[in-house]
Amino acid sequence: MNCDGCTLCCKLLLVSWMDSPAGEYCKECDPGAGCKIYDTIPEGCLKFRCAYNQMEKASINLRPDKCGIVFEKISDDVFIGTVAASVKQLNKYANGQIESFLNQGFSVVLFHQNIKRPFIYPSQSKTEAEVWGVIKKKRAKINDSSFIHN
Repeated sequence: MNCDGCTLCCKLLLVSWMDSPAGEYCKECDPGAGCKIYDTIPEGCLKFRCAYNQMEKASINLRPDKCGIVFEKISDDVFIGTVAASVKQLNKYANGQIESFLNQGFSVVLFHQNIKRPFIYPSQSKTEAEVWGVIKKKRAKINDSSFIHN
């Protein structure tokens, strides 16, 4: 998979190395086209690959700009999803992806730009508190509040 014009991560996620706050497009992003400095793209951007971009086969409807969520795998058993402010209700594709993650044994945590409390969907083997512990541990490990993109 490739980005194919999807630039939602450039808007939803904090890009601290570019001084770009969450909720605003990075200054180097050409919305719907891609990075204006792709030839010299910063390492942090180069390393980032959303869950859609890592899938071999996925419906175009799961691409972040189509479903309104940027999913990221943050541990062996947890995905986070950053939901666009414009999303009022998850569509069937986003709900299907969450269900697929859960069926595969992953927990999912959704952060919405307009809602302070995250939505936690624990796998059958974890409690909400355990999932939140993974989030906190990951955040502390990178010692950067930008991990939680709200």
